[in-house]
Amino acid sequence: MALYLFCCLSMRQIKVYRGYVNLLESIEEVPAWFKEREDGSIVTFDWETTGLEYDAIPLGLSLHQRGVYPCFIPVDYFFDKGIPMNVLSDLCNREFKRLKLIAHNAKFDSMINVMNGIKDENCNIIADTLIMVHLYDPSLDKNLEKRVKEDFGYEKPTFEKISGKKWGKINWAKDGNELLPLLAGYAGEDTYWETQLYYKYKPLLDEDAWRVFHKIEMPLIRILRDAKIRGVKIDSELLRKMGIEAEKGLIEYKENIYEAAGCVFNLNSNPQKQKVFFEKLKLPVISRTKSGAPSTDAKSAEEWAEMGYPIGEALVAYSELQKLVSGYITPIPMLLDDDCVLRGDLNSCGTKTGRMSSSAPNLQNQPNNHDFPIRCAFVPRPGYVFVNYDYSQLELRVMAHMSKDEKFMDIFLHGRDPHGEVAKACGITRKQAKTMNFGVLYGMGPDKYERTFRVSRERALQMIDDYHATYKGFAKWKTATENFAKKHGYVKTLFGRVRRFTEVTKNPFERNNGAYYGELRQAVNTVIQGTGADIVKLATVAMCRKFEELGLDAHFLLQVHDEVLIEARIDQMREVERVVIDCMENTVKLDVPLVADGKIIANWGEMKLDDLPSLPDRFDYSLYSSIL
Repeated sequence: MALYLFCCLSMRQIKVYRGYVNLLESIEEVPAWFKEREDGSIVTFDWETTGLEYDAIPLGLSLHQRGVYPCFIPVDYFFDKGIPMNVLSDLCNREFKRLKLIAHNAKFDSMINVMNGIKDENCNIIADTLIMVHLYDPSLDKNLEKRVKEDFGYEKPTFEKISGKKWGKINWAKDGNELLPLLAGYAGEDTYWETQLYYKYKPLLDEDAWRVFHKIEMPLIRILRDAKIRGVKIDSELLRKMGIEAEKGLIEYKENIYEAAGCVFNLNSNPQKQKVFFEKLKLPVISRTKSGAPSTDAKSAEEWAEMGYPIGEALVAYSELQKLVSGYITPIPMLLDDDCVLRGDLNSCGTKTGRMSSSAPNLQNQPNNHDFPIRCAFVPRPGYVFVNYDYSQLELRVMAHMSKDEKFMDIFLHGRDPHGEVAKACGITRKQAKTMNFGVLYGMGPDKYERTFRVSRERALQMIDDYHATYKGFAKWKTATENFAKKHGYVKTLFGRVRRFTEVTKNPFERNNGAYYGELRQAVNTVIQGTGADIVKLATVAMCRKFEELGLDAHFLLQVHDEVLIEARIDQMREVERVVIDCMENTVKLDVPLVADGKIIANWGEMKLDDLPSLPDRFDYSLYSSIL
């Protein structure tokens, strides 16, 4: 374990694992450190703050250049010998622009920069080691301590382990001076190891990965950072009213479950549920727990609902509403600031396929409940509207492009309905065809088809065979993609984003069959979903760049799968809409057209109302012709 000691020198030095961290506590020492850095030097920077909020108070700035000891510059909010923030920001504005900066999670560190007067134009951030790790292998843990341990064999201690105090419980105003040497050592080690990550992963990324890095991920840092700083307005009173009604709904849904079961039982007790579901109601076992017991989880309930069991439908209805209450209706008001603004986190490196993830709250898996439309509580600021667009059948279009399947290509080139066409070709209903289309993309097996369509196993296998026989280009491409994964242990999206696999390369005597077939499904899905995710990201980068070029008062707020939400000033909404459509449809060119669907709306929930026209089209302006 590192020793965190300090001695009284002109510059305090904190002993750490690989040497020292220099603690710069005077205004003279900081410019002297920068003066020793040559123009174009690669320097790692890392802010320590009181928390992870956009307006967290800076505790200090750690800097490191390869070959020299790290330094830590405390800010004077809590430390007697700290540097005034305005002095430090002036120095950074002057010195950062001649350096090449790297960080680990640059979205956060650049957010602290701009919130404290350090301008983007003065920050030449060339790399984010978190993104580099993700692009090399998205399955790797990107937590700094985890990476240091796995990549370098050193168990970097957390600050809680060093100080014996939990970060969120520290009173920096009271204990700051005492904790400063420990903080300096901890922060200096952060930047030291971030530098090591940069030099480790730099040669591991191939040309494709660097292209994704520079064209997609690095430009998104600023976009996602600004989205967090701006946040989205929430109608908290609407959520309050929804909460009251939702609690009534939960009671009603619970009664429906008891009625369907013919008895009352504890919904939170697995043994009781197993007894009711499997002994009393004789429901089919969908899956089993690790201990071998029949599972009563949400997926089982969904399967029972699809099979037509009333208790399955009742369980799904209850679960959906419970998710809304616990995931959105109750927590969102607690996340708002005094102006009712929600500042969640969009993470570009949060999934293995390249799709965005979100937290606080997670908007990616929001249930679509018509009785409790959470999205209606997301509203634009006064004088603004939402411009909300998503892609029409993006992943099916990507599949057509990647597979070059002649029939799917023809469907999209001539603007026909892919689900209707598949229904006719395979002799199934349109609803079944829709399930089939997405089932083949996500690797749905015969067991799932059997349960979903309530057909025999023979019929399920025949449906899959008919699909592959009809769309031979897709079937051939799917097999080729699986074979590539087996041979190389990875797949790449159209743009070169990689996902690595371990089980598919093993011989039949070593592999786990469940994991093996799971990875084959993931290989196909990753190429399709990952390519789609990159298309959305590229379009987002393009539209935000265009907003800036045209001087439009338009702001990217959210992305959920294939959908973007933009807040635009009312008098510019039509021009913003044109930019959004153009960027979504034309930034990336495939062999089939990309189509963006959407409208201008007064709250996010209106996007789901198909019969509701775009906001500017709801008024008959001819009524005002005499005064216009």
